Amino acid sequence: MSLVCKSQAIVLHLTKYGDSGLIAHVLDSQLGRRSIYLRGIRKSKNSAVIAHFHNLALIETVTAISTKSKLLYLREYHPLIQLHSIRTDISKGAIALFISEVLYRTLREESGDEELFKWLKGMISALEAIEGSCANFHLKFLAGFCRQMGFLPHDNWSEQTPLFDIISARFVPSGTSYDPGYLFSEQDSLLLHELLTTDFDKAMQIPLNAQARSSFCTQMLKYLGYWLDTTINIRSLAVLHTIFM
Repeated sequence: MSLVCKSQAIVLHLTKYGDSGLIAHVLDSQLGRRSIYLRGIRKSKNSAVIAHFHNLALIETVTAISTKSKLLYLREYHPLIQLHSIRTDISKGAIALFISEVLYRTLREESGDEELFKWLKGMISALEAIEGSCANFHLKFLAGFCRQMGFLPHDNWSEQTPLFDIISARFVPSGTSYDPGYLFSEQDSLLLHELLTTDFDKAMQIPLNAQARSSFCTQMLKYLGYWLDTTINIRSLAVLHTIFM
């Protein structure tokens, strides 16, 4: 017996399944993190369909939910938004790969979170629409994603509290008894403060080099990993570092 569900989904990752199938790992607007079986999609006559399941693709789906398996079986799909520039622009594509990997490695199988899904749709649409440099986009994303996940960094930054402490999620004074292994550098701490307090357009204009972006991402992933009680290794971070050098 199976139930039919119509909803929206964000594509996070694809893996091969059998001789000609794929598993699309998605964030479903109603069901949360799920896996959809795409039967026979790797056959030559269906090869063009794979392009619709790129990183961060937004799709409307009709799926069958089996009572005997956690897999969803795809019956129908339609692109929800055409993401032409994300698919064709190298910089945006690299950011989409990074964000997809972060979501894939941090979101767990549980019931849907409508607020998170709505926020992610907005961020994906913003990435598609942005003109000019998008080199800081993933930094703004990480700061916002922590908030959406409930790991709100307390923005109490000041000259007297210039270091962000991962464990307390607050800015703290330098030279104190806090574990230095869990403290952001002054540069990363100030950048976090700026990203939390500036609007999207101003965040895109913060002058940074590739090393500063990479350092901040590494620290933010450590912060997320601490609160999720896991280690988050994101391979695509090296790709971003190369592209935005």
